[in-house]
Amino acid sequence: MFTIVAKGKYMNELYEQPTKNVSALFGKNEDLTKLYDDDIYTAYTEDLEFMWRWTIYREEKLVQEGCSLTEDASRRAVNHVLAFFNTRKENNK
Repeated sequence: MFTIVAKGKYMNELYEQPTKNVSALFGKNEDLTKLYDDDIYTAYTEDLEFMWRWTIYREEKLVQEGCSLTEDASRRAVNHVLAFFNTRKENNK
C-alpha cells in the first residue's frame, strides 16, 4: 500500500524504501516486456488486460511507475521519463 502526499516526509520515506532485486521480481514473468535497458536504467511494461503497467528501475531500485492504455503509450511514457532523468543528470554535472 502506498501513501501519496504532495509534499512532506511520507513521500521521502516511500522513495527510500528498499525494493526487491529486479531480477527476482521480473526474471521469470513471461507477461513482461522489457522496454529499455542500459548500464543504469531498466524499464518494463506488463499487460494487465485493462491497462499496461510500466516500471523504471535505476540500479535495480524502483524510481518511477505508471500506467497507460496501450503498450505503445507505455513505451512513449517511459521514453519521456527517461529523457527527463537524462536531462537532469546532464544538468547536475
